Amino acid sequence: MNLYAIKTENLTRIFTRYNYLGAHVDMDYDNNPGGLFLSIYNRLFNRSVAKEKVVALDNVNLKIEPGKLVCLLGPNGSGKTTLLRILATLLRPTSGKAYIMGHDIVKEEDEIWKYLVYIAGLLTGGAWLDMRLTPREILTIQSKLYNFPSDRIFDALKISGLEEVANVKVSTFSTGMLARLSLAIGLLRDSPVYLMDESLGGISKEVVEELYSYIKENLIRKKGATILYATHDLYDAERLADEVVLMHGGKIVAQGKPEDIILSMCKDHSIELEVLNCSKDTLQSLEGVAHVSKFVVSRTQVEDTLKIMIYTSEPKEVLPKVISIITEKGVELKYIKINKPTLEDVFIRMFGKKLR
Repeated sequence: MNLYAIKTENLTRIFTRYNYLGAHVDMDYDNNPGGLFLSIYNRLFNRSVAKEKVVALDNVNLKIEPGKLVCLLGPNGSGKTTLLRILATLLRPTSGKAYIMGHDIVKEEDEIWKYLVYIAGLLTGGAWLDMRLTPREILTIQSKLYNFPSDRIFDALKISGLEEVANVKVSTFSTGMLARLSLAIGLLRDSPVYLMDESLGGISKEVVEELYSYIKENLIRKKGATILYATHDLYDAERLADEVVLMHGGKIVAQGKPEDIILSMCKDHSIELEVLNCSKDTLQSLEGVAHVSKFVVSRTQVEDTLKIMIYTSEPKEVLPKVISIITEKGVELKYIKINKPTLEDVFIRMFGKKLR
């Protein structure tokens, strides 16, 4: 029997949404510290007009093997954060089961935190930070509070790129630096499973690249850790993830290697070219080339210059014919390139829009 690092069985979470006259409240009162007071306030000063059930997770079945970097992708409201918060035991599922390293998150709730680290990004809550303290002081407090090895403080500062500002008050930090500090807190402890919710959001591309290298080399390759990372960055997910999980409407709609999902959903490459003084006759000839599934023409800001997008599943056959027609017609070709299908193309095809 396989021991999955993360496994869910028909995991479902249903919230109650309350609509009040003069106010709209979308809150899970049971899991929000201020929910009780807000509920009392609304009932005293606003007349309730509706109550409805919102399915945040709908029978989610997920299996993730140990030692993988898996990116969780989906538009806002697709259920990514709810899934991660349930796995981290911060929310109770309405029904279904979930396991971390074989341990039931409900029946063994007190044990689960031995096997996971949950790192929320600034946009999804982030870590509690005392703005009067420095990164070194915050990490020292955390390490003493949870009995983490003190040598991890230096490692966490180095990994997150905060060495040079380790003794600077957090109140002076930019959003990106605060995001790095939040991540550093999460990396204080070694764990078999890391749940990361937009944890790299707001951090510069250069630092993100270094963090991914550290995650792949040290956490995954050397220590065999499993990372489930919710992100909107399709480019990084496509390049770096071992697998991606696509969510929409509280359901998992696809899971697998990025290249396999792309190949199954989007077989067409796009041939992108810009031409000068291209006649209607030439455009008709280009559109009529065999194996062209879609042909799009748009004007550019440069006079008499057109941008042409030719979509085809057979780029090796179509490209020579396109170049031949352009040459024969005497059209000036400004540039041409072939674009492979990407995860962004998958999202556009599945949901009719870009992820962001």
